[in-house]
Amino acid sequence: MNKIIASVCFLVVFINLSNAQKNYFKTGHSIPKNYYTEINYEDINSKIIIPVTIEGETYRFLFDTGAPNLISKNIWEKIGSKTMKQITVSDANQKKQRMELASIPHLTIGNVSFKNTIALVFNNKNNFVFDCFGIDGIIGSNLLRKSIVQIQSKQKLLILTNDSKKLHLNKKYASKLMLVGNQSSPYINIVLKGEDSGTENLLFDTGASGFYDLNKKNFILLSKKNIVKIISKGNGSSSLGMFGIANESEQYRVKIPELKINNQVFKNVITTTGNDNNSRIGSDILNYGIVTLNFIKKMFYFEAFKSVKNLNKKLFGFSPTISNNKLIVGFVWDDLLKDKIQYGDEIIEINNINIENTDICDLINKKSVFKENNTLELVFKNSKGEKNKLLVKKQFR
Repeated sequence: MNKIIASVCFLVVFINLSNAQKNYFKTGHSIPKNYYTEINYEDINSKIIIPVTIEGETYRFLFDTGAPNLISKNIWEKIGSKTMKQITVSDANQKKQRMELASIPHLTIGNVSFKNTIALVFNNKNNFVFDCFGIDGIIGSNLLRKSIVQIQSKQKLLILTNDSKKLHLNKKYASKLMLVGNQSSPYINIVLKGEDSGTENLLFDTGASGFYDLNKKNFILLSKKNIVKIISKGNGSSSLGMFGIANESEQYRVKIPELKINNQVFKNVITTTGNDNNSRIGSDILNYGIVTLNFIKKMFYFEAFKSVKNLNKKLFGFSPTISNNKLIVGFVWDDLLKDKIQYGDEIIEINNINIENTDICDLINKKSVFKENNTLELVFKNSKGEKNKLLVKKQFR
């Protein structure tokens, strides 16, 4: 039987804390006091998966600078940690849940151990983030607040140290790093340029798929200065967060003529606006250079593999997403498609292969036919059960 993988790259594993919990995530210390360790990581659809040892047993953790530490209920029960309290947290789509806080007596990454660190306990069963990536938890920014982290994507290598001299860092590739909020979330400044220019302060988030996500509030300000170019607009949803899909809303597909990170310029950056509280640089930046986050000295380094990057690309006239374990239409951007498909229509065939019963994990963590192909023959099914077969082609927008 033929099997098609229809992965969609829009997953944002981001967890935000309220101001009331500011003291809980600043506990714990490392052993030894001076350390340097190299960790080989697994790259699953731009997600960084590392081995983490807790109480003598090794688990798979997502390395996510946009989240605090998080462990599964299974680990929590094994280590016998008592609940400290419950707090309210939100994901990238502002969906909220109550979660328990627990202390981890002993956690090891590479040859570095951390004692008495705090983590959220995730109680949900059948969560696509944990199930599809095969993870048991998240290593977040609160654990990193006294460390230096370097990510070398070509070698799939993550370096963790507290001695910057061991990394041979060059100041010409550096800018300021801001640690924001209760979990010491890493924020950087970028420069955006169109007819005018401006700066944006945004989250550096290795848990976010894609290169650059633009917060809608910032988009409104940037568009008034003619910094961003509107390609199209649509109603729908496409972002998958930790607690589910974003609510339906009006969003924009936009192009930024120039985006500058430190001294590296990226041209013709295309993105979609969203309703999160902040914009973000996602894990795709690792495809273009070595990133170093010096949480200790609050410095951000980006050393590009090559010079100027033109990110202009052909796009389909719609964006897919996943809802209720089905591949659906998220946004319809092309006016010529808006009378043929709409938000929520299920995609049931791709190139004559039925995908109605495809495992949701195959839709999330495998290579994407939407990314790899310029032409697709799709069959859509609307809420009335009516089917519509379309040949869709990518175009420059």
